[in-house]
Formats: sequence, C-alpha cells, structure tokens
Amino acid sequence: MSQFTLDWGHNRGRWLRYIAFVIVLGLSVVCAYLVVKNRFDPAFLLAGLAAIAAGGLIYRLGRFEYGLLAVLLAAGLINFFTLPTGRDSRVVISLAISLLLLAIWGYQLVFTNITHERLRPSPINKPLLAFVAANVIAYVWSQFMRDPILYIWPSFPVVQIAALIVMIALPLMALLVANKVKEVKWLKWMTAIIISLGALNIVSQLFNLPTIVLIRNGSRGIFGSWVVIVAYALVLFQPDMKRWQRAALLVLIAASIYFYFFRNRLWISGWLPMFVGIGVLTFFRSRRLFVVFCVGLLVIAFDRLDDLYKTIILANVDEGGLERLELWERNIRHVLNHPIFGMGPAGYAIYNMTYHPEDARATHNNYFDVLAQSGVIGLVLFVTLLGVFVRISRQTQHLLHGRRNFEEAFANAVLAGCLSAIVAMMLGDWVLPFAYNQTISGFDNAIFTWMMLGGGVALYHLASAPRSDSTKVLPVRLD
Repeated sequence: MSQFTLDWGHNRGRWLRYIAFVIVLGLSVVCAYLVVKNRFDPAFLLAGLAAIAAGGLIYRLGRFEYGLLAVLLAAGLINFFTLPTGRDSRVVISLAISLLLLAIWGYQLVFTNITHERLRPSPINKPLLAFVAANVIAYVWSQFMRDPILYIWPSFPVVQIAALIVMIALPLMALLVANKVKEVKWLKWMTAIIISLGALNIVSQLFNLPTIVLIRNGSRGIFGSWVVIVAYALVLFQPDMKRWQRAALLVLIAASIYFYFFRNRLWISGWLPMFVGIGVLTFFRSRRLFVVFCVGLLVIAFDRLDDLYKTIILANVDEGGLERLELWERNIRHVLNHPIFGMGPAGYAIYNMTYHPEDARATHNNYFDVLAQSGVIGLVLFVTLLGVFVRISRQTQHLLHGRRNFEEAFANAVLAGCLSAIVAMMLGDWVLPFAYNQTISGFDNAIFTWMMLGGGVALYHLASAPRSDSTKVLPVRLD
C-alpha cells in the first residue's frame, strides 16, 4: 500500500476539505470568465488569483475575522477598483470578498460532519433566513407571474440576479458576523476601522483632497451617521479613554456635524439619522443630558426657524421632494397587482419603464422597495427582522448597563445605529440598495450597517454567556 493511500486513509476528511476548497475556487474563476467571455477583462484574472490567495490565507489562519475586517476596509478604501459584469453594473470588491466568505461558510455548514460548524442559535436566525428565502422565492415568482406585455431590455436579467445577490448577501453577512465573531477584540477592530475611515472621509471632503476617490462610494448613505454614533458612544460610555483619544473623537464628531448639517443641509439622509442616533445615545446615558439636548435643539430651531425652513423644507420641495409621494402611490398600485411576493428583485423597474416610461424613477424608500420587490410577505419578514435586531440590541444594552467600558459603548452604538437606520430607510435605499438607484455598488456603504448589526448580535452572545465561557472563547478554525 502506497504512502499516499495510507495518508488518505488517516486524513480523508482533511484531503476532502482541501480538494473541495480548490474545486470551488477554481470553478468560481472559470464561471466568472465564461460569464464575460465576450468582454474579457484582465481584472477577472487578477480577482480570481486574489480570491485563491485570500481563501488560502483564511483557511490557513483558521480565522474568518480577518476576512470580515477586509470587507470593511475594501468597502471604505477600494471604491476606485471594481469588477466588470459584462454590463453597465460593476461588482465592488467588498461584495466579492463577502461572497467568498459566504461560500466558504456555506461549505462549512453543508459538510458539518467534517468541519463541525453549526449555525449559532440566535433570535435572528429564523426571520433573517426567512427574509432571504422570501427574496429567492420572489425572484422565481416574478419570472412566472410578471405581466405579459412588459418591456424587458437585454441587460435586465443580469441586473436582476445581481440585485438578488445583494439583497441576500447583506443580511447573510450580518449572520456571518454574529456566528464568527467570538472575541471582543474583533469588535474593537471593526470600531477602529469605521472611525479611521470616517476621519479619512471628513478630512478628504473638507479639504477636497484626492483621497476622496478612495472612500467616495463607501461614505455614502448612513456611513457618516455610523461614524458619529460610534464615536459619541465611546465618549459617553467609555470613560477610561486617554484625553487625546476623547478629544480626537469630539473633533471628529464636530467636523462631521459641520459637514453633513451645515454644509450639506439639503441632504436630509446625511444628518437626520445622525441626530437621531445622538439623541438615542444621550437619552440612555443621562435623562438630564437628554433634556438639555432637546432644549438646545429647540432653542436653535426657533432662533433660526426661517433659515432652516428655507434651506431644508423649501429647498427639498423645490428639488422635487414631494414628488416621492406620487412615486410611492404608483408603487403601491403595482404592488396591489402582485401583493404576495411582489415583482422580484429590481422588478418594479421594468413595470415603470413599461407603464410610466416618461417618469420611471425609484421610490427612494427602502420600505417601498422591499414591498415592491418581495411583496407583503417580504416586507413583514423584513420589519420583523429589524424588530429582532432592536430587541437584541436592547437586551445587550441591559446586560452591560453600568459597565462603562467598550462593550457597553458598542452595545449602545448598535442600538442607536439600528434606530437611525430605521429612520434612514424612509429617506433612501441606504440599507438595501436598489439596483437602478444606488446600483449594486451601494453594497459598499450598506455593508457597514449590516456588519454592525451582526456585531451587536455577537456581543449579545458574549454578554449572555456564562462568565467562564465568555472569557475563554476559542476561535472557530476551518480545519
């Protein structure tokens, strides 16, 4: 009997894992080439090699956490490089890394007898997986139940699949973070990355630096709100920081408020969720401080009422803000014809182009987007999922109340950020980017919300675990 045969017999599981891993990555590269064989781009070859290298590194280190941090860094720093799809849409690197991580994790869960990986029991599992399933069903449903006279342009099928991938990848990334992060230090790294990217964004924006190209896409949406919320939570709930750290965070908060409110007041999505988060954090830190905060806002509002009315209300009306009401009404009329699972991912775009070609615009509202794309079932599941995130965040906050450390600050930041995101979704597609508005590149800024929510769930598991378990958490290895 040969040495190879003996080694195979003793290490059959390990060999199968290596073989399966290489095959999956190899097929991914081949499929990517075949999809765009008529418009080959060398970027795919580079991406394929990078995927193999990254996958091998993660496998060797046995730590998914490095991959998760890479997603955040890519979302904030590699906005200038994207992968072609053969159409107008392009795949951002943060999405590519996320899909790689999800594929590896999926392999672990399928071959649990080899990897010993199982889904971590959590309140988010059922509503999150149900929402993912609803979107997949909505896609299939839309292929058979769509109106027969619809105008479908050649690129739409590809865009619809890409939209589906984004809609399921974002919540799955939250689930991945909740399952893989088992030490607080990784939450600290996530926090440090967000604050660092926020500082880079503000400095680049205020001084018009060329570095803005690095983070232009990732800093859209409610990224700025997350930066301020995380920084403010640390200032309020972690008193053991050094003075220079506290001062730096306060400067970042002040600069962010100046940029988003005083310089870009017209863009309500930039500052309203931010102030909601600040208010929530202030309320949970001190009721007296919250009263002072509210009185201060009222005094400023009444003192500059005329100016605020002109620069916010009238300016938004002049820009067409009230036209959204008509867009929402039109959206609902289409949903009434497809109430169960909607019109599929990105589906209402072809309905608008067929029935309203003169004004075929997106809803600029995540709730109406979800309703149109996955129907009443999808919207109910989505709202339920948001409610579960809020409930878990509140429970984590309660478990860590009075600790005055990083963990308490992070728990409060996630709760405030979740409530801010709920508000922001009424103003735009900032949590689930719509394929014909932000495009799938909106994954760059939306991923911050989902990974922070997943981090909040991970902290909940750490905080609710017995003391002996939570202080001796071992990393989950791939082998």
